[in-house]
Amino acid sequence: MNEPNIEFKQGCEKAFDEEHWQKINYSTGCFESSFAKGKVNYRNLDLEKQRAYTLRNKSMLGLEKLLVDFETHFSENGGKVLWARNADDALTMIFDLICKEKANAIMRSNSMVLDEIGLNGFLERKNVRVVETEVGRFILHEGQQKPYHPLAPSIHLSKEENNAILTGQFKLKPDSSAKQMINFVRHEVTIESKEVPICITGANFLLSDVGGVVLTENEGNILKSTSIAKVHIVVAGIAKMVPSIDDLSVLLPLLSLHASGQSMTACNTITFGPAKTGNGPEQVYVILLDNNRSELLSHEKQRKVMSCIHCGACVSVCPVYKNIGGYSYATKHIGPIGTVMTPLMEGLEDYNYLNSACSLCRKCVEICPVKIPLDDLIIENRHLAIMKKTNNSKYDALLRAMIWHCKSRKKMDSPLFFKKLELKRLFGLLWGNNRPLPEFASKSFSQQWKERNL
Repeated sequence: MNEPNIEFKQGCEKAFDEEHWQKINYSTGCFESSFAKGKVNYRNLDLEKQRAYTLRNKSMLGLEKLLVDFETHFSENGGKVLWARNADDALTMIFDLICKEKANAIMRSNSMVLDEIGLNGFLERKNVRVVETEVGRFILHEGQQKPYHPLAPSIHLSKEENNAILTGQFKLKPDSSAKQMINFVRHEVTIESKEVPICITGANFLLSDVGGVVLTENEGNILKSTSIAKVHIVVAGIAKMVPSIDDLSVLLPLLSLHASGQSMTACNTITFGPAKTGNGPEQVYVILLDNNRSELLSHEKQRKVMSCIHCGACVSVCPVYKNIGGYSYATKHIGPIGTVMTPLMEGLEDYNYLNSACSLCRKCVEICPVKIPLDDLIIENRHLAIMKKTNNSKYDALLRAMIWHCKSRKKMDSPLFFKKLELKRLFGLLWGNNRPLPEFASKSFSQQWKERNL
């Protein structure tokens, strides 16, 4: 059994905790409530989602040209575009820029792509201090914990647990309110960010026609950090490309609604390159990251997942996520979107277990702002795993045993005691220790049939 699979099983076992479920379900319940209130602002939400679906598919079909056009226009604006084949390339480029500035610290924003390349761990090994500018991530960083949700990284921590981390690291009152903690963290970020010359962010969208980088946030820390930094480094997956700035009129409101239930996020910024006048970075670099996205695009059906705008809504409504939590996935991209992407980008052999981390309830499909058929794509992944013979051999053996058993009327009508024994022997380990095995009826189907039809 490979390491991610072991981590997945251990994480699932650990996540079976009533207190954990209460915290996750409370937080995700707040999202669903906010979404329900926010969607009334749309006269026809499904029509707008269809527009976004068409727009994103158009972007994926013309991606090669859009990338070239973006590089041309962004370079004309004074910025520099770098191309990274994988995470190692991206990290090498970032470290070279840090060395060039002779910096010993950087600021960074909350970004899934920065987690994907393992930025924090890499820089810590290079003795470069990382200043997290987002409140939740700052607390997690001090508590040496990883993000639990794409947009709400500390969703798994209660107010008291957040307070305990800050109290342990700083001189903060143990009974501080949420507002006091937020203000304290913002103050600490301001202090730690002084004299830090480099800010590293992700990107929500890349605008091909004008060479722009779109950044959305609610706290305002990205705008503040990029304003005081000398160098702004943007790391963005190649699928972030959008044909025109006009397309933001569709995408930004949908992103805001599905991320937090808002009509529009508090701060929306478009960076076109180095500052010409006033505050702003003297140098802006965009690192376009492939990291096996080209491999994913080669799959005719599953490439639809690249249309994702990373709102996090599918994670918030997923019943599997609500039960096993964010750490159990043992991947950078979690939830339904990660279940589709990771096996294709990282390898079916190591991440085939994710194909079972879905109940096919279709909640992710119903809420997706760009109408990605995630359930169909997960089924396609399962089919691909079978064709490549990377599926679980234990499941195969179990299915063969079930077929053998069900083909025989005599075995189907065997005494209840033997049925329970066989079920425990066959299903026991695969079923898990934290849920009871299904119960058999006291009488077999043929016995009940005879009794009712005599």
